[in-house]
Amino acid sequence: MARNRAYQKAERRIEKARREGVIELDLSNMKLTEVPEAIASLTQLQTLNLSSNQLTALPEAIASLTQLQQLDLSYNELTALPEAITSLTQLQTLNLSRNQLTALPEAITSLTQLQQLDLSHNELTELPEAIASLTQLQQLDLSNNELAALPEAITSLTQLQQLDLSNNELTALPKAIASLTQLQTLNLSRNQLTALLEAIASLTQLQTLNLSSNELTELPEAIASLTQLQRLYLRNNQLTELPEALASLTQLQTLDLSSNQLTQLPEAIASLTQLQNLDLNSNQLTILPQEIANLTHLQSLYLGENQLTTLPEVISNLVLLKTLVISVNPLTNLPQFLGKLSKLKELFIGKIPLKNLPCCIQRLQQLETLWAGECELKCLPNWLGELKKLDSLYLQKNDLTDLSTSLSQLSHLKILELEENPLNPNLAAAYKQGTKAVLQYLRAQAQEKITLNEAKLILVGEGEVGKSCLLGALRGDEWVDGRPTTHGIEIKSVIVTDPNSGTKISLNGWDFGGQRVYRPTHQLFFSAPAVYLVIWKPREGPQQGFVKEWITLIKNREPDAKVLVVATHGGPGQRQPDIDRQEILDQFGQDTVIDFFHVDSKPNQDTTDCAGLAELKDTIARVAASLPEMGRSVPAKWQRVRETLQTSDKAYLPYNDVIAICAKEGIDEEQAELFLRISHILGHFIHYHYDPTLRDIVILKPDWLAKAISFVLDDETTRKRNGLVEFEHLSQLWSHPPFAGEEGYPSKLHPIFLRLMERFDLSYKVVFDPSETSNTSLIAQLVPDTRSETLPNWGEQPEAGDRQQVQICRIVDSRGQFAVAEGLFYQLIVRLHKYSLGRANYENSIHWQRGLMLDNDYNGRALLEYVNTDVKITVRAAYPERFLSYLTEEIKWLVENPKNPYSFKGLRCNVMVPCIEPCGMNAPGNGLFEVQKLIESKKKNRHEFPCPISGCGEWQNIDRLLNNAPTAQPPSQEIIIGQLRGIVKDELNVIRKDLVMYDRLDQARFQVLSQEQRTILSQVDQQFAELMQMLTDEAKDGPRLFSFKPVDPKFFDRPKWISAKFQLTLWCEHARQPLPALNPNDKKKGVYELDLPREWFTKAVPYLRILTGTLSLVLPVAGSATKFILDDTTYKAIEEQLDLGQKSIESTLKGSDMALAGKSKSDASFLEGDAIRAQGSILRELHALLKEKDPTFGGLVRVQNKRREFLWVHPQFVDEY
Repeated sequence: MARNRAYQKAERRIEKARREGVIELDLSNMKLTEVPEAIASLTQLQTLNLSSNQLTALPEAIASLTQLQQLDLSYNELTALPEAITSLTQLQTLNLSRNQLTALPEAITSLTQLQQLDLSHNELTELPEAIASLTQLQQLDLSNNELAALPEAITSLTQLQQLDLSNNELTALPKAIASLTQLQTLNLSRNQLTALLEAIASLTQLQTLNLSSNELTELPEAIASLTQLQRLYLRNNQLTELPEALASLTQLQTLDLSSNQLTQLPEAIASLTQLQNLDLNSNQLTILPQEIANLTHLQSLYLGENQLTTLPEVISNLVLLKTLVISVNPLTNLPQFLGKLSKLKELFIGKIPLKNLPCCIQRLQQLETLWAGECELKCLPNWLGELKKLDSLYLQKNDLTDLSTSLSQLSHLKILELEENPLNPNLAAAYKQGTKAVLQYLRAQAQEKITLNEAKLILVGEGEVGKSCLLGALRGDEWVDGRPTTHGIEIKSVIVTDPNSGTKISLNGWDFGGQRVYRPTHQLFFSAPAVYLVIWKPREGPQQGFVKEWITLIKNREPDAKVLVVATHGGPGQRQPDIDRQEILDQFGQDTVIDFFHVDSKPNQDTTDCAGLAELKDTIARVAASLPEMGRSVPAKWQRVRETLQTSDKAYLPYNDVIAICAKEGIDEEQAELFLRISHILGHFIHYHYDPTLRDIVILKPDWLAKAISFVLDDETTRKRNGLVEFEHLSQLWSHPPFAGEEGYPSKLHPIFLRLMERFDLSYKVVFDPSETSNTSLIAQLVPDTRSETLPNWGEQPEAGDRQQVQICRIVDSRGQFAVAEGLFYQLIVRLHKYSLGRANYENSIHWQRGLMLDNDYNGRALLEYVNTDVKITVRAAYPERFLSYLTEEIKWLVENPKNPYSFKGLRCNVMVPCIEPCGMNAPGNGLFEVQKLIESKKKNRHEFPCPISGCGEWQNIDRLLNNAPTAQPPSQEIIIGQLRGIVKDELNVIRKDLVMYDRLDQARFQVLSQEQRTILSQVDQQFAELMQMLTDEAKDGPRLFSFKPVDPKFFDRPKWISAKFQLTLWCEHARQPLPALNPNDKKKGVYELDLPREWFTKAVPYLRILTGTLSLVLPVAGSATKFILDDTTYKAIEEQLDLGQKSIESTLKGSDMALAGKSKSDASFLEGDAIRAQGSILRELHALLKEKDPTFGGLVRVQNKRREFLWVHPQFVDEY
C-alpha cells in the first residue's frame, strides 16, 4: 500500500542517516501518516524536516533526539504535541504552521533555547502561561489563529524581535506589550483593534508596524516614540486625520494610509524626508499640501480614488518618482509639470475624462506602464510611439475606433488592453488575436494605408418579393424576366455616390434567399458595417411580407442597424403600398427605420428608368456614408490582395496560392496568416488554420458556401429523415444540384463543405456503432418538431441520491419584451452533442425543434426545452450546480456575449429561478424571479421578494431562491479549494484508482462512483472551469496552466530571497496534465528553469495560489474523460511539484510586504476573480520570459473552443477543436 511504501522509504532514509552519522534529515513530502520508531536511533540529529506529510501525531521516540536544534512539522494534521517534546531542550527553531492545533501543552516550558516558533494557520484560541519560559524567543508567528487576547506572560519574552499576530480576533492589546522592548517587527493586521495603547511608546526599536484592516479611528500621540520605524501600514481602517506626532517618524520609508477616510494631510508630512513609498489611495483628499515637496526620496506615490481637482506644482520636485497613481479623481486634465518626472516608469490616470492624452506624457521617456482606461479618449497621439520603453499600455473602455500606427514602433510592448472600445472591424479582428497581431497590423498600415469606403448592402424579405430584381436594378443590370428563386445567398457589388460629399462608396450587395429554413444560416452573415433593405410585395400586404418580423430579426442581431423598407412590384395596375408607417416607426424608432420606398425594379419602356430607384439609391448612399466604419484606414497591401482574391473568378484557392499572392505584394507568410485570420473574422473569406480538413483551402466567396448549404436544407429526402443524411447523399446533392441553372461542385470539396457545416454549428457526425466509422450526419435544423413520448430515466422525481435544480433563460429585447433567438436550439443540439444521450448510439438521442435531453456523466442529466419563449433548464445530479452553470452560460454566450461574432446583439438573456414553497397559488414553479434583481435586493439588505404572478401575495425568501442560481453568488475560490482539499485529498485518489480500472469512456465508467464521489468530481470540474474563465483573454498570448517548484533544495531556508531559480512545467489545457506526462519520450519538453525576481513572484501570488490549489484538485482525476489517467509514479512526481509550489508561495508570502500589508479575509480584491483578471499583466510577463526560452511553448498549440476562447493544448488533442 502507498502508506507502507512511504513508511518503508522513510525507514531506509533513517537507516542511511544512522550509518553515515548525518546531522540533517529531510523526510518532507513523503505522504507519511506516522514517523517510524527508528527515528530514535538518530541521537546525533540536529535538523529534522517532516513538513508536508499527513501526520496526525508524533511518536514518543522523538524524545531521543536530544541534540535537535531545528524541527519542521509544518503542513501536517497535528492536533496536539506529545509530552516527549520536553526532551528537545536544545531546540532553537520549531515550525508548527499549517496544522490543526487547538492548544499548546505545558511541556513547551522545557524548550528554553527556542529562538523561532511558528504556530501560524492553526486553531489556537489562547496561549498558555507556559509561554513565559521561552525567554530566548526572537521570532514568534501566531498569525491566522483564533486568539481573542494575549496573556500577561508575554512580558517574559524580552528578547522577541518579530511578532506576528495577524488575522486573529484581538480587540485590544495588553499593557504587557510594553515589555517587548527589543521588538523590531509587529504585525497586528486583520484583527478588530479600535485603539492603540500608550504602551506602544515603549517599542522604541520597532522598524515595521502593521495595523492594516482593523477598526482604528485615530493614532495616539505615543506613536512619536517609534523613531526607528521604517515601515508603517495603516491600510483599511477608519482614520479621518493624522496626528502631528507623525513628524517624529523621520526614518519612515514606507507609509500605507490607503482605504481610510482622510480629507487632508498634516504639515507634519514634511518631516518624513526619507519616505520612498506613500500610499494614499481610496481616501477623501481634496488637496495636497505644499509640504509634500520635501519628500524628495519618494519613488511611489498613490493618490487614486480621492477627490483631488488639481495637483500642486511641487509634485515636480519629486524627481525620483517611479510610480504615480492619480486614477479616479475629479481632474479634467494633467498639468504640464508632470513631464518633469523624468524617472517615471508607471503612470496610472484611469477614469479621468481627459478626452486626449496630454503632451506632458511625451516627455516621460522612461515610462514602461501607462494605464489610461476610461479616459474618454477618441484618438491617440502619434508621439505615443516615441515612448520606446513602454511595455504595458492599458486603454480599455475608451472611444477609440483606430490606433496611431506609431504604436508599431514600440518594440517592447507586450500588453495592449483595448477591451470595450468601438474599434473598427479590421482592428477589432486583429485585437481578438492578441497584442502581437495588433502590432503586426499597425506595421502593415504604417508602410502604406488607404481609406476604405465600403459596406454591405443586405437585402432580406420573404421568397419571391423581388430582392434579386431590385439588386439587379441598383447595379444597372439588364432586366431578366422569370428570374429564378435564389438558393442561399448571392453577392454582387453596387456602386453608389453620396449626394452630399460626392464620395464613391462600394457596396457588397448580399441577396438572401427568403425561405424560412435559411434564416438561421443567413444570420451568420449579418454584420456591420451594413445598410439593410427589407423588401415586401404590396399585392401580398405587409403581413404576408413579414416586414416587422424581418426588422425584428435584423435588430435582434444588429441593434444599431440602419433599415430601409422597400415595396416592390408596384407597376401599373398593381396594388399600391399599404403599410402603417407610424406603427413601424413607433415600434423600432426612426434611428433604425430610416425611410420607406416604393420601387419598380423593371425599367419603364418609354423612359428606361425604374420608378423610385434614384431616390432609394441616394438614400442608400447617404446612410452608408454615415456609418461609423466608413472612411476607415486599412493597410494598402492587404486591400490590394483582398481585391485580387474577391475579383477572382474562382470560388476557392489552395492556401499556398493565397500565400503566393500575398508575397507578390511584399507580405511575408506570418503577416499573410494574420491577414487571413482577420479576413475570416470579418467574413471576407473563410479559412480555419487549425482544422486539418480545412487548413489547406481558402474559400473566397461565402455565398458559394451558403448556396451549397441551401441545397441540403431544401432536400426533401433529408427532411423526411429528420435531418439524417449520409455523406454519399450529400455528395450527390453537391455534384448534381436538383435545381435548374445551378452548377455542381467538384467532389474534392464535398468533405470540406461538410466540415464547414460542422464549424458553423449546422451539423455533426452521428454514431450508431462506436466500433465503426460513421458517414452519417445530422442537420440540426431538420430534427422532428415533436418531443419523444418518453424521456429515459426522467421520472416525476429525481433518482435516489440526486438533487434537482431549475433555471430559466428568459430572452428579451432592448425594451424588456419577450423575444426569440432564431435558431438557438439548432445550435444547442450541435454544440452540446458530446453530452447527447445518443453519443455512443444515435438511436438513443432525445432532441426536437424546441428541446433536447443531455447526460454529462457524473455531472448529471439535463432537460432543456422552450416554454413559450423561455428556455427552461432542469438538471438532476448529485451536484447539479456544475452542469446547470455550464448550460446557462452556454445559452447566455450564444445570445448576448460580445465575443460571439454571431450573438444577438439586440437581445439579452435574463436568468430566472422558479418560485418555491410556500406558494400563494399552491403551484410552486410558476412564478419566475430574475436572479439579478434578487441579488440587487439582497445588497440592499432585503430578505424577501414578492412573487411576480398577479393574484399571488407570497413574498419568497431571497436566499432560498438563489440556491437555484449557482452562478449568482459563487463562493470564494480560496474557500472552495480549502474545503475540497480538506475533504477529498484521499477520496480523489480512491476515485482515480476506480477509474483506472475502466477502459471505456461511456456512462458506465462513472456509475461505479458513489453520490459523494460524483459530487466531488463535479466540484473539481467547476473549480477548474472558473480558473480558466478568469484569464480567458490572456490565453491569446500564451498558456495559463503550469506547475512550479524551487530548484534549490535550501530555498525554504531563505525566507528573504531576492531572486530564485524555479523549475516551471507547462500543462495541456485539454487533458489537464503536465507536458512530461503526455510526452513520455521527451520529458524535458515544456519544462524550464527560470530566474524569477521576488517582486514578480509576490505580485503573482493571488493567481499562483488559486492555480496551484486547483491543479492539486484536478491532478488525481485529470484525463478521466480521455483515458489518460496518470500512473502512480508520474502522479506522485507531479503531486510533489505542486506541493512544493504551494509551500514556496506560503514561504514567500510570509516574508513579503504583501503579508505585512495585511490583506483582509474579506478583501475580495486579494484572491478573487477580479483581481486575478487584473493580474493578466503578470501572466503576460511570464509568457515573455518563456518565449525567450522557447517560442513554441513546449509544442503546445493554440486552438479555439466553441466559445471562441483560446486554449493551449497538446498536439494530439488539436483535432478535437
